Amino acid sequence: FESLDLAAGRVEAAVLADFDDEVPSREIGSRVMRELAALDTVAYVRFASVYGDLDTLSDISELLDRVAQEEEARRFRHLQTSLIETITP
Repeated sequence: FESLDLAAGRVEAAVLADFDDEVPSREIGSRVMRELAALDTVAYVRFASVYGDLDTLSDISELLDRVAQEEEARRFRHLQTSLIETITP
């Protein structure tokens, strides 16, 4: 739960820094989605399916495809970083 508290704190600090008065709910939702994407893929998909403009099964399917591609890319970046660390003197 600590990482979730930290993410909520980042969202709160960012919106307080960026807005003087009212903060559009869409802005808050967008920032929460970015934080969730980094923390928990399932939580991100659940939040996005409710918050986002996902009206059809096709919309949800497209989101799942994008998330799967990002997870694959994230795994590759980790392997790439490990490889660089092993060959760098």
